[in-house]
Amino acid sequence: MSKRKKRNQQHFIPYARGFKPPTLSQKRSALGPVEESTVYSFTGHQSIPKCTSENDWLAQYDEEGQTVAQFRQENPWFSKRKLKYMKQPFVSSGTTILEKYPSGKIFILPIGDLDLDVSKLANFAESYLGIPFVVLPALETGVDGKKVWVKRGEQKRYVQARIAENGRFQINITAALQEVRYHLELNSSNSLCVIALTRYELFESRSDLFVAGMASGNQRIAVFSILRYDPNLLFSSEFWHDVRKVSKPMSKSKTGCLIFERSVKLLVHETMHLLGLDHCIYFECVMNGSGHLEEDFRQPMSLCPICLRKMKLLTNCDIIDRYKKLGEIYTESKMQKEVKWVTERLEAFE
Repeated sequence: MSKRKKRNQQHFIPYARGFKPPTLSQKRSALGPVEESTVYSFTGHQSIPKCTSENDWLAQYDEEGQTVAQFRQENPWFSKRKLKYMKQPFVSSGTTILEKYPSGKIFILPIGDLDLDVSKLANFAESYLGIPFVVLPALETGVDGKKVWVKRGEQKRYVQARIAENGRFQINITAALQEVRYHLELNSSNSLCVIALTRYELFESRSDLFVAGMASGNQRIAVFSILRYDPNLLFSSEFWHDVRKVSKPMSKSKTGCLIFERSVKLLVHETMHLLGLDHCIYFECVMNGSGHLEEDFRQPMSLCPICLRKMKLLTNCDIIDRYKKLGEIYTESKMQKEVKWVTERLEAFE
C-alpha cells in the first residue's frame, strides 16, 4: 500500500468497554410494532459512526440505549398522576403531554444578550417538537468590581462567579440553575420546563476550564452556554479566561447562520432530555451523545425513526406537517443539508 493511501486511512478508536452497536434486529425491537411503516422506515438513516477520538461519547460511555417501550413505560410525563410541584391544570385521561397539561409551555430564558434572534430559536423548537415555546425577558447582568450580579425585576442579586484580570468572567452553574428555578416557579401556572441560554461561560469547580451546561430532568430546568458556538473565537486549552478572535473571521451572515444552527440543535437536544428522551445509540440522530464540540458539530439535526416515534407518542404531532414546517425554516436559515434531508423524507412518504 502506498504512503499516500496510508495517510488517508482514518484511525478509529474502540468503543467504551461493554458497548456494542445494536444489530438490525435490536433496532427493530427498539422501535416496536408500527402501522406507519413508511414514516418510521430505517431507509436513509445511517448507523452510529465509529469513534475517531478517545473523547468521543461512545468511546467513554457504555450507553444501553432507550427503546420506545422503555420511554413509554418510564417517562413521568405519561403518568396518570400529576407531576410533583406542577401547579397548572391537569387532565388525567390525556394521552399526550399537552392533553395532560393543556396550558403547558416550554420557556426559554436568555441570561444576558445572546446576540441572536431568540424568537426564531423558539419558533424552530416549537415546529420541531410540537409544543409551544415562549421567550422570557432576558436577565440583565453586570459586574460591580469583583462581583457579578443578575437582576430579578429591579433587584440586583450577586451570584457566585469568577472574574479574571482581563474582565472576563464565568458564572457558577449551580448559581445559574437557581435563577432558572426561580423563573420556573414564577411561571408555574403553565411551565412544563425552563431552559436558559447564555453567552457567558459556566463553571462548576475551580479546576474546570468550562462547563457547557447542565440539565436537571427531575426539576425541569437546564442552563447552557452557547459562547463556544461562535466560529470567530479561539479558546485556550489551558486558561479559561484566555479567549481571542480569529485573524480571518467569517462574514456576519455566515457566522449568524452557523451559531443559529448549532444553538437550535442544542436547544432541541436538551429539551428532549427534559421531556424524557435518553441518548440515542441506534442511528445518527440529534439525540446522540457528544463528548466534545467537534463531535457535537458533526452530528445531524434530524431524529432517527426510534426517537421520532418517541416524540410522536409524547406530542402526537403530524409528522408530515412537521417536516414541511421544518423545511421552510431550514430554507430560510440556509441550512442546505437539512433542506435536502427533509425533501428526501417527504418524497419517501408520497
